[in-house]
Amino acid sequence: MLWHIVGRELFQQLNSLRFLFALLLIIFLMILNAIGHIKQYKTRQIEYRQQVSTALERLEKNSDNLYNLVMRGPGGLNKQPSKLAFCAQGSEDYLPTSVLGWSAGWSRSSPTYKVSGLWRLMYDVSPPITGTDIFPTFLKIDWILIVSIVLSFLALVFAFDAISGEVERGTLRLTLSNAVARGTVLVGKFLSILMSLGVVLLIGILMNLLLLSGTLQLNGQEWGRIVGVSVVSLIYLSVFIALGLFVSSLANRSATSLVILLLLWVIWVLLIPATFGTILSGLNQPLSTQDYKAQRSSQRKEITERYEARGVYEHVPTRVRPPTDATVLWAEFLNEERRADFRLNKEFLAARTHQIQVAREFNRISPTAIVQYAVESLAGTGFQRHLDFLKNAERYADAFNDFLIAADRADPDSLHVPFVREGMSDKPVSFESIPKFQDSVRLGDAFKGALLDVMLLLLFFVVLFATAHVSFQRKEI
Repeated sequence: MLWHIVGRELFQQLNSLRFLFALLLIIFLMILNAIGHIKQYKTRQIEYRQQVSTALERLEKNSDNLYNLVMRGPGGLNKQPSKLAFCAQGSEDYLPTSVLGWSAGWSRSSPTYKVSGLWRLMYDVSPPITGTDIFPTFLKIDWILIVSIVLSFLALVFAFDAISGEVERGTLRLTLSNAVARGTVLVGKFLSILMSLGVVLLIGILMNLLLLSGTLQLNGQEWGRIVGVSVVSLIYLSVFIALGLFVSSLANRSATSLVILLLLWVIWVLLIPATFGTILSGLNQPLSTQDYKAQRSSQRKEITERYEARGVYEHVPTRVRPPTDATVLWAEFLNEERRADFRLNKEFLAARTHQIQVAREFNRISPTAIVQYAVESLAGTGFQRHLDFLKNAERYADAFNDFLIAADRADPDSLHVPFVREGMSDKPVSFESIPKFQDSVRLGDAFKGALLDVMLLLLFFVVLFATAHVSFQRKEI
């Protein structure tokens, strides 16, 4: 009986004017998405390759002396643009695309000795990332806009009269007179609407990918993430179908049901994602960029004065074996300044990140925000992807420093006292042996990042569908 109801309802949906309108609209938007992304992706790929090439040329130039690498580092570490940005462009334009990997210290000098600061990983903190930048925005035509705005609205259009409309026409009483369980009727209506919208979404996705196939060469991992995005989109649509069935079961007239659903849609889809998280983020402001710079200057002054009191400027490091106290002291001085500078920069970034994450947590009362976060994680874009990129940069920085120490230990003529010039090797380094930064999106990280949001969407669906079921069971026909 269930599949008989599903078949009947599905036939009516597929032959309706609203299905034709939905299909044409989604195809049109998917075509616009593909056309816009092709040019954008090519531009970003060219910029990324140029940045990587420049960084590698700089790295190769500095490999003529090991200590040049100690001072100047690997250069900029660049975030690889995602091939799946057409799924979720989101906040990519507001997020930094690189991490600084070169000297950011100042020169230290005495009457007889001068040395430059060591390289350190430095995060871009100016201009700062704000809540306004990383919350759902709908200015670009990507899959997120099409699914979260257009298809969620169409889900309500398909569902608003699913029960109230049949009550008005008197057909629901006739259906239930055939000893059909109300739960079966409700499930049948839900599945028929989900299948109808699923067909619309599938055709749109296939059209989109067909147009992009000439530009994008997707591997198996990326196809797996696209499947994940499609599944998350269907779960999101299920939430709004369940909402539509719930309100339709409460109302006795289709017009009343439609008005209520439109009001809920505006609040849930447009108002909350655009304002709620932003307001909350404004209540928890971290240090300003000016405060950070002031702390950085004060910290450097404190370290300098402390080592000056220990007599660092009174002696000059040498290559005398065994290492002199001056050589060791200068090495400690330079290393502490580097570590303290990096630590302060990381703490400042962590404060800004925490501000955004707290606001995002509150923003998850809207399924629209949830689906954006989930799809961004799967597509390899957005704020979570940026956090993963920063972790990749930190892992590489550790590997690069480990390489410098290992290369110094391999030189028998070195004093092995990092990180002062006189205590380390000054011989060339094989460019091929230097670790290179390679940014990528790992499938496990993508699905792990989306897991919480998928679970929340499922929770929304279960609660709404259960509520619709209870309401329909109690409805007088």
